Amino acid sequence: MHIALLEDEPDLAAEVRALLEREGHSVITFRSGNHIIRALAHDPFDLLVLDWNVPGPNGLDVLIHTRQQLQLRVPVIFLTSNLAEEQIVQALNAGADDYCGKPLRAPEFTARLRAVERRLGPSIAPASPGGETEGGGYRFNVAERRVDMGEESVTLGEKEFELARLLFQNIDRPIARSRIMAHVWGREEDELSRTLDVHVSWLRRKLKLGAGGEWRLLVVRGYGYRLVKGEETV
Repeated sequence: MHIALLEDEPDLAAEVRALLEREGHSVITFRSGNHIIRALAHDPFDLLVLDWNVPGPNGLDVLIHTRQQLQLRVPVIFLTSNLAEEQIVQALNAGADDYCGKPLRAPEFTARLRAVERRLGPSIAPASPGGETEGGGYRFNVAERRVDMGEESVTLGEKEFELARLLFQNIDRPIARSRIMAHVWGREEDELSRTLDVHVSWLRRKLKLGAGGEWRLLVVRGYGYRLVKGEETV
């Protein structure tokens, strides 16, 4: 999942981010309510993890803005030391999906996170014991970095394979260039921009993601890329 973490305590933010990344998720950390509200306007997150007491709009304000102004149904988990029954009920009534108390208890938080993930239903199924996943009719062999497309197969480079899996995990969802670079190359730098475009060109050719194919990999101008079915356009 692509997760937004609202936490103004640097040490705790680093701890939660590390835990989420060990689970295989990508994470962007925000230290104020204003910062995450601005990001929500253009970045489609799969999950929000919100602290209650932060600078600017608090976690509850962010939740209300997400549900009422933006009309987003993205799942929300509160991670907070404010465990008074009245506040918990207030958050749940405002649209929160779950809550977890501080100090962080990693096993409990991970269990709640996985429950949300199961409800979301990923586009690519979890890897089988043989190291294979499937999405959009394409089968991804993780161990061999091979993609099977019906009776055809193609072996990809490491970065190509990671990029392809990210795209098929987010079918019909715009993905920001910054998110792609962070996920595939581990950093967001302008110098990677051309490298990303070259890898996209390779995937279009190798996986038949161009015009006339079953899937099309489209440019979302000023933002990133989007994988869509058939003849759909942006």
